[in-house]
Amino acid sequence: MSRLLTLIACALACASFAAPAVGDDGRHGRTCAAKAKGLYGFQCHGSAFNGVELDQVTFVGTVDCNANSFCDGYGTYNSDQGSLDVHIAGTGTFGRNCFGRVVYTTNEIVLPGGSRIPLPPATFDFIAVDDSNEILGAGVAPGMTGDVVPRLVCRLVRIR
Repeated sequence: MSRLLTLIACALACASFAAPAVGDDGRHGRTCAAKAKGLYGFQCHGSAFNGVELDQVTFVGTVDCNANSFCDGYGTYNSDQGSLDVHIAGTGTFGRNCFGRVVYTTNEIVLPGGSRIPLPPATFDFIAVDDSNEILGAGVAPGMTGDVVPRLVCRLVRIR
């Protein structure tokens, strides 16, 4: 049980950053969202604060985004305490040059048997490159400083 609580604390610390969305500039945002529609494989790595210290973490999975920039995904979050299945869902916004922010308002640990433990929203800034076949991103926590700021970088590659 102690191990699960530490895992939850680590995942919570990694995901406990929410912020207002990047302003969508209309035409550019709609064009970028339409181009970024599809299923992506992702891999994030870096460190997150587990409530005591910075912990090396990885997060790998898939996320499926529609033409309205709504993204829904599942993955495995790994730390020195073990692995957790995670479900994320949220909406992204785009500004000029397909730079954007996604706020995963659904951010939850999926336990064996299907029950879920909700976590605070997770926020990532990103840039869509190579005609949106690849997305580069990082966890963000505007206005926060210190260990609670995530140090995750992510790469997403279009599957279809």
